[in-house]
Amino acid sequence: MENASYIGLSRLSTMRREMDVIANNLANMNSNAYKGERIMFEEFLSRDVKNNRTSFVTDTGVLRNFAPGKLVSTGNPLDIAINGEGYMSVDTPQGRRFTRDGNLRLDDDRRLVTSGGHPVLDNRGREIKFPQNLSDRPAIAVDGTITVGQEQVGKIDLVTFENEQGLRKTAQGLYATDLEPKPAPQLTNISQGLLESSNVEPILEMTNMIELMRQYQNTQNLIDGEHDRLRKAVERLGRSGNA
Repeated sequence: MENASYIGLSRLSTMRREMDVIANNLANMNSNAYKGERIMFEEFLSRDVKNNRTSFVTDTGVLRNFAPGKLVSTGNPLDIAINGEGYMSVDTPQGRRFTRDGNLRLDDDRRLVTSGGHPVLDNRGREIKFPQNLSDRPAIAVDGTITVGQEQVGKIDLVTFENEQGLRKTAQGLYATDLEPKPAPQLTNISQGLLESSNVEPILEMTNMIELMRQYQNTQNLIDGEHDRLRKAVERLGRSGNA
């Protein structure tokens, strides 16, 4: 196979991966605090036996957009939105995880948990448990302190990381990491009764998808054309040899 076909196939492969990422963004455009993703590309140079260079394209990873999403009012006293850099710490069977999805609730044991049922941790690494009497509306202060009536039940732990791109996305809006968390900046605060929406822009994603489909078709046509050229060349050589 000629270099033109190899180059085209390398581009098709990366475009398939890019299409998967765009489709995933669109699928999560209504997910709380979801962060849109983009593919990172890199040039790969290859040399043949004659030392001629050929340039290929390869995807090296996913770049996550950590820009904040819009805040949506819900009126639910257990819904919170994180303003600024920061993540809540939660406990899972797989270990400590982190999230910005503030759609919280109480489980049967009156623990504050995420929508997936994972306990939210306080600033001492403990589960936050509410009193049995919930006749008073829970109040969540900007620093994460939770009070019910006159009783303080805990303070939501807010942390951040030096390199957010090092976070690994897992299920249910959670992130895993080997990085050591540090306290969130002082400017980071919590808003009660609000949720952070996804930062995905559907129109932009659809535009990118359409453009990618056009590029995919053009590249496929290039490969098909190169294949036809080689086939015809072989056929002419075959006729010349039989003459």
